[in-house]
Amino acid sequence: MDKIRAFIEEQFLIEFDDDFPEDSNLFKEGVMDSFGYVQLIRFLEKEFTITFSEAEMTGNVLVSLTRMQEAVAAKLAARDGATA
Repeated sequence: MDKIRAFIEEQFLIEFDDDFPEDSNLFKEGVMDSFGYVQLIRFLEKEFTITFSEAEMTGNVLVSLTRMQEAVAAKLAARDGATA
């Protein structure tokens, strides 16, 4: 999950800390726009070999680092459980 944090901090030139917690909404804070969001989704899908549905991408699921990490963890658990 550190890869997600590193990608966001590098891509959007921010640093998560006490003033900018991991549960900050990246859209509302003006950090991420729709183009950046598409790049982020592509990174997550490629890096973790997962796929997000349209509902997940448009349903405010992936708006903060915390929620992204939870979504990726759930996808990985479902995928690994299905292949076990």
